[in-house]
Amino acid sequence: MTTVSWPTGDGFVISDCRVGVRTAKSRFSGFFDGGIQSLSHSANRLLFTLTLTPCTADDGAEREAFLLSLASSGDWVNLSHPLRRQPRGTMRGTPVVETAALAGARTLRVQGVAGDTLEAGDILGVDGQMLVTAYAGAVANGAGLLIVPLALPLRAAIDDAEAVTWQAPTTTFQLLADEAAIVGYGFGAIQAEIELPFGEVF
Repeated sequence: MTTVSWPTGDGFVISDCRVGVRTAKSRFSGFFDGGIQSLSHSANRLLFTLTLTPCTADDGAEREAFLLSLASSGDWVNLSHPLRRQPRGTMRGTPVVETAALAGARTLRVQGVAGDTLEAGDILGVDGQMLVTAYAGAVANGAGLLIVPLALPLRAAIDDAEAVTWQAPTTTFQLLADEAAIVGYGFGAIQAEIELPFGEVF
């Protein structure tokens, strides 16, 4: 299994991204009151559906070769969130994980500087995981500590002192379309706009 980078050529321009999640849950129903509770496991995985713009025949040939190779080999590809390259909040600099956290944790303690903020939906990267800040956001205290609520739980344990990436963090994805036509051609061999589903992998 090889991990590759997303190409930068004209055939790989992303015009749209839909974000989702695959969640594994157990559900329990109360015997007396019938109330239903669900328990989310650490198998949550991000899903990206990327739309690539139409391109010329030459750029399309490169795109076709890359995508067919991904589908055939099952190789992984590093992707960042194409529409949110840096936080809407003020966090910058060189933040680090302040306290180790186990898989399944719903918060992460991050050491930044006093006044740092993260807004809902801000993306962070830690040790190969793409972390989405939950709706409440976070504000650093006077010592620069942020307790960051996570929209998805940690998929793997994280050690303290790990670097926190805020500029276009990436994680590994796998192309999910492997048994259907991936690319299509129109008049003049122009390659049409295509939609590609990717699932997060570890």
